[in-house]
Amino acid sequence: MRGTLIFSREVEGLVSSFYRYAMNEIEELAQAAADEADRHGQLPLWSRVGYLIRRLHQIHSAIFVEECREFGITPVQYGLLTALHYFPGSDQVSLGREVGIDRTNVADVLERLAERGLVRRERSVHDKRSKIAFLTPAGEAVLEQGRAGMMRAQERILAPLASPFRPAFLAVLTQLIDGNSQSVPSESGFDVERRPRKKPHEKAGSGR
Repeated sequence: MRGTLIFSREVEGLVSSFYRYAMNEIEELAQAAADEADRHGQLPLWSRVGYLIRRLHQIHSAIFVEECREFGITPVQYGLLTALHYFPGSDQVSLGREVGIDRTNVADVLERLAERGLVRRERSVHDKRSKIAFLTPAGEAVLEQGRAGMMRAQERILAPLASPFRPAFLAVLTQLIDGNSQSVPSESGFDVERRPRKKPHEKAGSGR
């Protein structure tokens, strides 16, 4: 038991050291990029976090559509299919929270998926004003067949980062989301939670 505890502490120390190293490297790279922008007189947009996040999102969306063009599906649509795979019978509000999109747009996306035969919708037995959604066999097939394209898109968007920096980058993104989720005003139309629901097979406290 003592040997296991010592080993666990050593692993924690290594992870902590790696994280600090990666963050220092990222800070140096960010400062170098800012200095380069100043030297070339680039627009101050490139120092605005919101602009950079939006640009990265645009690039990822374009890459995803390219990799999954065989299925004619967007990242949001694939996200909803994924959510319904793990949480069948979810309503519009729950899906909006799960995927992180404006809940008023969830119905439109579901309608397009239903027109393609990928999703079926029905009235909730608990609330007749609410509709719940399920994947059809065709939807399950697209979800599974599109997985390789989704993974290629993820690999391509992370490709400019050296492998050791990727966990730190994802950790920073997660920290920003967690730290800012509660500051989104309710009137914005988003139903934001700090963490999406756990998959049915995941234990409490496990990663997503």
